[in-house]
Amino acid sequence: MKKLLAFLFILSAFVFAEETEKNPWYVKFEGNAVFSNFQLTEQLEIPDEFGNLDTIKQDFMMGLAVENIRALYYSQGFFSLDMKLEVKNEVDEQNKRKRAYAVFLREGERYRFGGTNIIVPDSSKIEINKKQLKTNNTDRIFSQDDIAEDIQFIQQTYRKAGYLHTYVMPSELIDTTRKVIIVEINVNPGAIVTMGNIRSTTLKVAEKGRKGQEAGLSDTAWLSSLWKTPKGEIIDGNQYISFKNKLLSTQLFTQIKLTDSLRADGLSDVHLDVVERIPGEARYGLFFEEMYGFGALAYAKHKNFFGTFNEFSTTFQLAQNKQEISLGYANPLLFGTSFSFIPTAIRFEDRLSFNHEKITPPAYPDSVEERYEIINRGDLTFGITDHIRFRGTLDTRFVSKNDNNMFKLKAEIALTFDYTDDYFNPTKGIRIAPTAGAGTNLTASLDNPSMIGNPYTYGEATVNLYHPLFWTFYGAVSGSVGKFFEKALEDDARVFYQGGSRSVRGYRFRSIYASYTSTDEEGNEVINTGLTPMYFRINEELRWAFPWKGWRHWQIVQFYDWTHVMDSEKDIYEAKTSEALGLGLRYRWQFLTFRLDYAFKKDLSNWGAEGFAWGRFAFDLSHTF
Repeated sequence: MKKLLAFLFILSAFVFAEETEKNPWYVKFEGNAVFSNFQLTEQLEIPDEFGNLDTIKQDFMMGLAVENIRALYYSQGFFSLDMKLEVKNEVDEQNKRKRAYAVFLREGERYRFGGTNIIVPDSSKIEINKKQLKTNNTDRIFSQDDIAEDIQFIQQTYRKAGYLHTYVMPSELIDTTRKVIIVEINVNPGAIVTMGNIRSTTLKVAEKGRKGQEAGLSDTAWLSSLWKTPKGEIIDGNQYISFKNKLLSTQLFTQIKLTDSLRADGLSDVHLDVVERIPGEARYGLFFEEMYGFGALAYAKHKNFFGTFNEFSTTFQLAQNKQEISLGYANPLLFGTSFSFIPTAIRFEDRLSFNHEKITPPAYPDSVEERYEIINRGDLTFGITDHIRFRGTLDTRFVSKNDNNMFKLKAEIALTFDYTDDYFNPTKGIRIAPTAGAGTNLTASLDNPSMIGNPYTYGEATVNLYHPLFWTFYGAVSGSVGKFFEKALEDDARVFYQGGSRSVRGYRFRSIYASYTSTDEEGNEVINTGLTPMYFRINEELRWAFPWKGWRHWQIVQFYDWTHVMDSEKDIYEAKTSEALGLGLRYRWQFLTFRLDYAFKKDLSNWGAEGFAWGRFAFDLSHTF
C-alpha cells in the first residue's frame, strides 16, 4: 500500500511538472490606443505550448507573431505605425526568472483612400460607375474590408455580362507624402460563356460498412430542370452563383460543384455535381418549458422523398402539462422565373398537430385551463436579400377549452433584418424584426359558423443591438413594442401580456397585464384583463465570456428587464409596470444555450434586500435575445 501511494505521489508530481511552464513569459504593450491589450494579445496567436519551448525558439516565434499586429494595424490604415520589440529577462517576487516581451507602439496617423484605378483589357471593358466604389471616396478612411467589397462589386458586374471566369487582383500604392492609399484593381475577364446543356450527377455518402460514395436520391433530370437559362443565351454569372446558393439553402447537400466546359460549337455545358446529406434525421431528448414543465421529445424526418426534395416529419411531445403529436410536410419551392431575384430557396412547410395542454390562465394562477386543439399551420419563408428574411404564416385551429369550442384563424407576416456576426450567438451588429397579423374567431359549427367578437389586427417590432465592450465583455440591448389595434378575445390578447423567462424574468409567465377588478353577482372578485393591449419592453444584458480556453462556452450575465403594459381603454384598465434586476449563467453546447437566471431585485425604488423565492429563477434553452 505504501509503495502504491509513493508511486501515485511521484506520478502526480511528474504530471504537475509537465504542466508547469519550463520558461515562463509574459507580453506587455505600450503606446497602443486604437486596440486594447486583449485584442493585441489575441492577434499574436501564441500556441499553448509556448512556455515549454527554449528561449531561442520563443524569441523567434514572438518575432513572427508581432507581425500579426503590424498586419492588423495596416488593415485599418495605420501605415505610419512604428513598432519595436524588446526582450528582457526579469526576476519575480519568488525569485523565478521570466521572459518579458515588451512591444512599443507608435500608431501614427491613419491613412485615407486616394482614388481607384481599374485596369482591364480594352476588348472586354465594361463601364463601371466609380461613384459606387468605396475605395474611390477620398474622404473615406482606409479599410481592407472596403477593398474586398469593391472587388466583389466589380466581379458581379462582369459576371452579370457573362464573364463567369473574371479574375480580380487588387494592389495598394502608398503615398506617404499625402498619407493616402491609391487602389489599383487589375481585372482579367476571360471569355463570355454561352449556355449549352446542363448535366447533373448526384452522390451520397455510402452506408455504414461500405466505402466510398453511392448514387444519390435526387432525380438528376428533375435537378437539371431547375436550371432556367435557355440554350444559346449568355449565362448571367450572378444567377449562376444564385443557383448554387439556392441549392445550398435547402440544407440537403454537403457539397455543390458547378463548372462549365467549352464545346467545339462555342457553347458551354454546365456541370452540376452534388453530394447529398443523409436524408433521414431523428432526435430524441428531454426539454423544459416554463408553461409546460419538464418533458420528453421524439422527432423524425425524411428530407428527399421521390428525389424531388419532398420532406415529411413527425413529432411526439410528452410533458407535465402538454401532450402533442404532429405530422409535417415541407418542400423548397426552389425556383421560378418570376422569383429569380430571390437569393434563397422558397420553403413551404405545413404542419398538422393534435395538442392537449393544461395551463394556469394569467389572471387566475390557482385555476386550471384545459384545452384540446387540432392545429394546421402553414409557413412560407425565403430570403429577400442575404440579410433580410420573409415569413408568411397561416394558422387555423379547432379549440376546445374548458368545454367551449371554437374555430380560430390567424395570418401573420414577419420580416427579419439581420446584420449580426452570428445568427444564433451574436456578439456584434443589429437585428430588426417587425411583424403584422390579423385574426378572427368563429363558433364551432360546420353548418352555420358565426363570428365571435370582431376581427382583430396587431403589430409588433423588436430591435436587438449587440456590441463588444472590452476584453471578453459584450453588451446586448433589446427593445420591443406591440399593439392590438382592435379588441380581441382574451385568449388572443394574452400573447402581448408580459412576464416569463423570455420577457421579464422573475415573474410568472404572462402575469403582467392591464386590468381592473369588479364584483360578480355572488360577491366574488373578478379580474378583467385588457383585450386591446399595448406593451413596451426593454431587456439589457452585460455578458462576460470566460477567457480561459477550456471555459469559453460559459458566460456570466447581468440582466435588467423592464416592461409597461397598457390597454387602449385607459380610463377602464389600469396599466402595469414591472422590472427585474439579476444575474445569470449560460453554457453554449452545439446549437443549444442553457440559461439559468435569478432576479434578485424586482423593486428598484429602494435597494433593500429582497427575500429568496424559487419563482424568481428562470431556466431556458436559448439566449434571451
